[in-house]
Amino acid sequence: MRFLCVLGIFFLMAFSASSLAQNIVFPYDPAAVIDVKRDLGAKGDGVHDDTDALQKGIDLSCGIGTNQTKILYIPNGKYRITRTLVVKSGIGPWIYGQSKDKTIIKLEDGLNIEAVLRTHPRDRDPGSADWFMRTIRNLTIDVGNNPSTDGIRFFSNNSGEVKDVIIKGSGKVGINMGFMELNGPNMVQDVLIEGFEKGIVIEGPAIWGNTLSRIRIRNCKKIGLEIRASAVGVENLLVENTPLPVLNDIPQDWFWWGGVLAIVGGKFRGGNPEGPAILNRSVLYARDIEANGFKMAIESNSPMGNAPGLKIAEYTSHEVKRLYDEAPSRAMRLPIKLEPDIPWERNPSNWVCANDFGAVPGDNKDDTEAIQKAIDYAATHKKTVVYLRGIGGPDPNWYTLDGTVKIYGSVRLFIGMGFGRIIGGGKFIIDEDSAAVVKFENIQAFGGHPPIVENRSKDRVLWLENCDLKVVGTGKGDIFLTNCPSHIQLLGKGQSLWARQLNPEGDSDTGLVENLGGNLWILGMKFEGKGIRVRTAEGGKTEIFGVFNYGPGIPPDDNRPMFDIDNAKMCIMALREISFDGTYPVKVRERRGKETREYRLKPGEHGWIGWALYSGW
Repeated sequence: MRFLCVLGIFFLMAFSASSLAQNIVFPYDPAAVIDVKRDLGAKGDGVHDDTDALQKGIDLSCGIGTNQTKILYIPNGKYRITRTLVVKSGIGPWIYGQSKDKTIIKLEDGLNIEAVLRTHPRDRDPGSADWFMRTIRNLTIDVGNNPSTDGIRFFSNNSGEVKDVIIKGSGKVGINMGFMELNGPNMVQDVLIEGFEKGIVIEGPAIWGNTLSRIRIRNCKKIGLEIRASAVGVENLLVENTPLPVLNDIPQDWFWWGGVLAIVGGKFRGGNPEGPAILNRSVLYARDIEANGFKMAIESNSPMGNAPGLKIAEYTSHEVKRLYDEAPSRAMRLPIKLEPDIPWERNPSNWVCANDFGAVPGDNKDDTEAIQKAIDYAATHKKTVVYLRGIGGPDPNWYTLDGTVKIYGSVRLFIGMGFGRIIGGGKFIIDEDSAAVVKFENIQAFGGHPPIVENRSKDRVLWLENCDLKVVGTGKGDIFLTNCPSHIQLLGKGQSLWARQLNPEGDSDTGLVENLGGNLWILGMKFEGKGIRVRTAEGGKTEIFGVFNYGPGIPPDDNRPMFDIDNAKMCIMALREISFDGTYPVKVRERRGKETREYRLKPGEHGWIGWALYSGW
């Protein structure tokens, strides 16, 4: 019964934290922030039609017509709209409401259009998986009485985030991530969905992975979370008063397009007393599940069958994969930590613009000195935030970092106001002189050489959100990644890192993610390329929930494993590998002492895989 007590405490912490409304403000800087009321004439009174103002704000945030991306800031108010708001650009927007409960975008009743907000210019035929950095934060979407309308049709690749958002109304789907193929990876976190036929839909074919973190769904008419043709990592899902909280299904009865779901922490209350809380027809790993008001917690037609009872400590739909018989048929249960609570800086005078100290995008000159000067000024004058104005236009458009920048003193947030693109061989340092928690936000190399951010401290916390900087840990201080296409080197012995929605790509002989003696926990991971994806060695411990691996084109003589375990511990929950022109011949390589074993394809065995759990500990 211990896990249920822990689960209850965890849910209380998670949902009480996510329900706290942030009051977000930005400094007055028209080159960095668009205020939809001040700059575009929106009224926010619930009476006037604010559709045009909001649509123009979305376009401007993406840099359409200006070649400069910006934050779109929506102050408190009720913004009446009469048609779908559409993201037309391949990059952006960055939408921040003032507060989750009081910044409301409300669709007029009786329109029954496809969605309140769609983050792709089309409803079908995406053309490519090249639509990036959609960021929607801290507001409410009210569908009203429009039964055929979705709240958000969310489409984003590599990074994209719906966070601290309420979606409510009498509509069709709260967040629809299955309206078009090639979606993901992306993330939904700290979201409440109220009403609708279905809460969240993730459906392929060809969905590239999704991450759901701390989601509350209630009062849906049919299904809370519906998954097909994607690998999905879920933590802390609460579904209330919904007939079927979770459906993990197979489209067209083809196993390889079936949903692959890892759920850690699920609580389900009030539904169909004759049915299950989770109906699984595909690949499922489930941990710490509690159901109330259902016939059973998990009904599954998989090889391992149903999970009897209403309280499940751990469940796998298929036989556990392992190379050593002594490996337990269960996962390690590494400790799970929430991201730190950092209060938003609401005093605009505490924001410092690095551009005012000489940082210039697009000139191919080193901006290290300018950024360090901005941080020095902020630390000397006890300012807390240093920001870069968003870039835009064709390459070269980036800031350049060739040297080392130390973040210290009072500075706790380094943020891009839009697309904060930085490339170069430089480094950001966090050490004992830094604030207790230092956060990077909206800082992306985006195809260029990413600078390093290194936590070498004993006890300072580093947090990256919406960033693709290379992350290096060489100390003891905790590290958090949220919605990051980052490579990782965890080198500090005993240092811990928690990642939610991780998307490293590229080729590697040593690992896109290396854990050499630390503790690494990942929720939702997609990678692409050849060579070692995750390597754990030197006594490190790694757990990964919800993995999608897309090769493509691994040669049959490439003996580099997907996962490399070298005298260490690793568990992988809910793994899908798909490639149309060559999969990994070696899925896992594991060394114990001087003995090495490999999980290789057997003659005639299908290279695509769908595993519920690999146990390497």
